[in-house]
Amino acid sequence: MIEWIGTNSELVNIVINAVLTLVWIVYLNLFLHGIVRTRRPMIMISRGAGSGPEARLFISNMGAEPFYVTALIADVRCGGQERSVTITQNDEIQADDLDTPSARTNEGPLGAGSYMDAGSFGALMDRIALHTDAKVDPESIERVTLTVVAATGHSAAISAGVKTYRVLRKEGATMFHPEHLSTQQLRNRLSRRRLLKRLNRDLQAELRA
Repeated sequence: MIEWIGTNSELVNIVINAVLTLVWIVYLNLFLHGIVRTRRPMIMISRGAGSGPEARLFISNMGAEPFYVTALIADVRCGGQERSVTITQNDEIQADDLDTPSARTNEGPLGAGSYMDAGSFGALMDRIALHTDAKVDPESIERVTLTVVAATGHSAAISAGVKTYRVLRKEGATMFHPEHLSTQQLRNRLSRRRLLKRLNRDLQAELRA
Protein backbone atom coordinates (compact mmCIF):
# COMPACT_ATOMS: atom_id res chain seq x y z
CA MET A 1 0.00 0.00 0.00
CA ILE A 2 2.80 2.39 0.94
CA GLU A 3 4.63 1.51 -2.25
CA TRP A 4 1.47 2.17 -4.30
CA ILE A 5 0.99 5.56 -2.62
CA GLY A 6 4.63 6.45 -3.26
CA THR A 7 4.31 5.41 -6.90
CA ASN A 8 1.03 7.30 -7.36
CA SER A 9 1.74 10.26 -5.09
CA GLU A 10 0.71 12.78 -7.74
CA LEU A 11 -2.70 11.11 -8.16
CA VAL A 12 -3.16 10.89 -4.39
CA ASN A 13 -2.40 14.61 -4.02
CA ILE A 14 -4.97 15.44 -6.71
CA VAL A 15 -7.62 13.36 -4.94
CA ILE A 16 -6.83 14.89 -1.54
CA ASN A 17 -6.94 18.41 -2.95
CA ALA A 18 -10.25 17.69 -4.68
CA VAL A 19 -11.77 16.36 -1.45
CA LEU A 20 -10.52 19.36 0.55
CA THR A 21 -11.89 21.74 -2.09
CA LEU A 22 -15.28 20.01 -1.95
CA VAL A 23 -15.32 20.21 1.85
CA TRP A 24 -14.53 23.93 1.76
CA ILE A 25 -17.23 24.57 -0.85
CA VAL A 26 -19.83 22.75 1.26
CA TYR A 27 -18.70 24.61 4.40
CA LEU A 28 -18.81 27.97 2.61
CA ASN A 29 -22.33 27.28 1.29
CA LEU A 30 -23.54 26.33 4.77
CA PHE A 31 -21.91 29.46 6.23
CA LEU A 32 -23.49 31.76 3.62
CA HIS A 33 -26.86 30.03 3.98
CA GLY A 34 -26.70 30.61 7.73
CA ILE A 35 -25.97 34.31 7.26
CA VAL A 36 -28.86 34.69 4.80
CA ARG A 37 -31.23 32.92 7.19
CA THR A 38 -30.29 35.10 10.15
CA ARG A 39 -30.81 38.27 8.11
CA ARG A 40 -34.20 37.24 6.74
CA PRO A 41 -37.12 39.18 8.22
CA MET A 42 -39.44 37.06 10.36
CA ILE A 43 -42.80 38.80 10.75
CA MET A 44 -45.20 37.31 13.29
CA ILE A 45 -48.90 38.22 13.42
CA SER A 46 -50.77 37.18 16.54
CA ARG A 47 -53.95 37.70 18.52
CA GLY A 48 -53.65 38.46 22.21
CA ALA A 49 -55.56 39.64 25.28
CA GLY A 50 -58.77 37.89 24.29
CA SER A 51 -60.44 36.33 21.28
CA GLY A 52 -63.33 38.70 20.60
CA PRO A 53 -63.51 42.30 19.35
CA GLU A 54 -61.45 43.39 22.37
CA ALA A 55 -58.53 41.13 21.33
CA ARG A 56 -55.38 42.95 20.24
CA LEU A 57 -53.49 42.44 17.00
CA PHE A 58 -49.76 42.18 17.66
CA ILE A 59 -47.07 42.51 14.97
CA SER A 60 -43.72 41.10 16.14
CA ASN A 61 -40.23 41.11 14.69
CA MET A 62 -38.74 37.67 15.40
CA GLY A 63 -35.79 38.15 13.04
CA ALA A 64 -32.25 39.22 13.89
CA GLU A 65 -32.47 42.52 11.98
CA PRO A 66 -34.79 45.52 12.46
CA PHE A 67 -37.40 46.23 9.81
CA TYR A 68 -39.84 49.01 8.97
CA VAL A 69 -43.56 48.26 8.74
CA THR A 70 -44.78 50.03 5.61
CA ALA A 71 -48.34 48.76 5.23
CA LEU A 72 -51.13 46.74 6.82
CA ILE A 73 -53.49 45.23 4.25
CA ALA A 74 -56.80 43.50 4.92
CA ASP A 75 -58.56 41.15 2.49
CA VAL A 76 -62.06 40.46 3.73
CA ARG A 77 -64.90 38.19 2.69
CA CYS A 78 -68.40 39.46 3.44
CA GLY A 79 -71.69 38.39 1.93
CA GLY A 80 -69.87 36.06 -0.47
CA GLN A 81 -67.80 38.94 -1.90
CA GLU A 82 -64.07 39.65 -1.56
CA ARG A 83 -62.79 43.12 -0.77
CA SER A 84 -59.31 44.49 -0.20
CA VAL A 85 -58.27 47.60 1.69
CA THR A 86 -55.13 49.15 3.15
CA ILE A 87 -55.68 49.98 6.82
CA THR A 88 -52.24 51.23 7.86
CA GLN A 89 -53.58 54.51 9.22
CA ASN A 90 -55.87 54.68 12.26
CA ASP A 91 -58.21 57.25 10.75
CA GLU A 92 -61.06 56.25 13.06
CA ILE A 93 -59.15 57.85 15.96
CA GLN A 94 -59.21 61.63 16.30
CA ALA A 95 -55.81 63.33 16.65
CA ASP A 96 -57.05 65.26 19.71
CA ASP A 97 -57.64 61.97 21.53
CA LEU A 98 -54.00 60.87 21.26
CA ASP A 99 -50.87 61.80 23.16
CA THR A 100 -48.59 61.31 20.13
CA PRO A 101 -49.26 61.49 16.36
CA SER A 102 -47.55 58.10 15.89
CA ALA A 103 -50.50 56.41 17.60
CA ARG A 104 -52.60 57.12 14.51
CA THR A 105 -50.56 54.80 12.32
CA ASN A 106 -49.27 51.22 12.24
CA GLU A 107 -46.33 52.34 10.14
CA GLY A 108 -42.92 52.46 11.77
CA PRO A 109 -39.71 50.63 12.72
CA LEU A 110 -39.55 47.45 14.78
CA GLY A 111 -36.31 46.30 16.35
CA ALA A 112 -35.34 42.65 16.67
CA GLY A 113 -37.48 40.96 19.31
CA SER A 114 -39.90 43.89 19.64
CA TYR A 115 -43.60 44.12 18.83
CA MET A 116 -46.29 46.61 17.86
CA ASP A 117 -49.87 46.78 19.12
CA ALA A 118 -51.87 47.41 15.94
CA GLY A 119 -55.14 47.90 17.77
CA SER A 120 -58.14 45.80 18.70
CA PHE A 121 -59.84 43.49 16.21
CA GLY A 122 -63.06 45.43 16.69
CA ALA A 123 -61.29 48.67 15.74
CA LEU A 124 -59.69 46.92 12.74
CA MET A 125 -63.15 45.89 11.49
CA ASP A 126 -64.34 49.49 11.85
CA ARG A 127 -61.25 50.66 9.99
CA ILE A 128 -61.97 48.21 7.16
CA ALA A 129 -65.54 49.50 6.90
CA LEU A 130 -64.28 53.09 6.87
CA HIS A 131 -61.71 52.60 4.10
CA THR A 132 -63.58 50.40 1.63
CA ASP A 133 -65.20 52.10 -1.37
CA ALA A 134 -68.43 50.13 -0.93
CA LYS A 135 -70.12 50.28 2.44
CA VAL A 136 -69.19 47.21 4.46
CA ASP A 137 -71.03 46.32 7.62
CA PRO A 138 -68.44 45.06 10.14
CA GLU A 139 -71.03 42.53 11.33
CA SER A 140 -71.11 40.97 7.83
CA ILE A 141 -67.37 40.20 7.69
CA GLU A 142 -66.84 36.42 7.66
CA ARG A 143 -63.10 36.16 7.13
CA VAL A 144 -60.16 38.55 7.19
CA THR A 145 -56.63 38.00 5.87
CA LEU A 146 -54.09 40.43 7.29
CA THR A 147 -50.85 41.16 5.42
CA VAL A 148 -48.04 43.08 7.13
CA VAL A 149 -45.54 44.53 4.63
CA ALA A 150 -42.07 45.44 5.85
CA ALA A 151 -38.79 46.73 4.42
CA THR A 152 -35.32 46.05 5.82
CA GLY A 153 -32.44 48.50 5.99
CA HIS A 154 -29.90 46.27 4.23
CA SER A 155 -32.08 45.51 1.21
CA ALA A 156 -34.40 47.42 -1.07
CA ALA A 157 -36.67 44.37 -1.29
CA ILE A 158 -39.77 44.05 0.85
CA SER A 159 -41.09 41.08 2.79
CA ALA A 160 -44.49 40.30 4.24
CA GLY A 161 -46.24 38.15 6.79
CA VAL A 162 -49.78 36.85 6.21
CA LYS A 163 -52.34 35.40 8.61
CA THR A 164 -56.05 34.65 8.16
CA TYR A 165 -58.76 34.84 10.82
CA ARG A 166 -62.28 33.47 10.60
CA VAL A 167 -64.97 35.60 12.23
CA LEU A 168 -67.20 33.26 14.24
CA ARG A 169 -70.50 34.50 15.67
CA LYS A 170 -72.52 32.46 18.12
CA GLU A 171 -75.15 33.44 20.68
CA GLY A 172 -74.38 37.13 20.31
CA ALA A 173 -70.63 36.68 20.81
CA THR A 174 -67.95 37.28 18.15
CA MET A 175 -64.62 35.46 18.03
CA PHE A 176 -61.66 35.89 15.68
CA HIS A 177 -60.17 32.45 15.16
CA PRO A 178 -56.84 32.00 13.30
CA GLU A 179 -56.88 29.43 10.50
CA HIS A 180 -53.23 28.54 11.19
CA LEU A 181 -50.97 28.98 14.19
CA SER A 182 -47.98 30.18 12.18
CA THR A 183 -47.60 33.29 10.06
CA GLN A 184 -46.94 32.69 6.36
CA GLN A 185 -43.79 34.50 5.19
CA LEU A 186 -43.81 36.02 1.70
CA ARG A 187 -40.22 36.37 0.50
CA ASN A 188 -40.11 35.03 -3.06
CA ARG A 189 -39.69 37.39 -5.98
CA LEU A 190 -43.18 36.88 -7.45
CA SER A 191 -44.94 37.60 -4.15
CA ARG A 192 -42.85 40.73 -3.59
CA ARG A 193 -43.58 41.96 -7.10
CA ARG A 194 -47.32 41.51 -6.59
CA LEU A 195 -47.19 43.36 -3.30
CA LEU A 196 -45.29 46.27 -4.83
CA LYS A 197 -47.83 46.55 -7.65
CA ARG A 198 -50.63 46.49 -5.12
CA LEU A 199 -49.07 49.18 -2.94
CA ASN A 200 -48.35 51.36 -5.97
CA ARG A 201 -51.98 50.96 -7.04
CA ASP A 202 -53.16 52.07 -3.62
CA LEU A 203 -50.81 55.05 -3.70
CA GLN A 204 -52.13 56.17 -7.08
CA ALA A 205 -55.72 55.77 -5.87
CA GLU A 206 -54.90 57.91 -2.84
CA LEU A 207 -53.51 60.64 -5.10
CA ARG A 208 -56.67 60.60 -7.23
CA ALA A 209 -58.94 60.81 -4.18
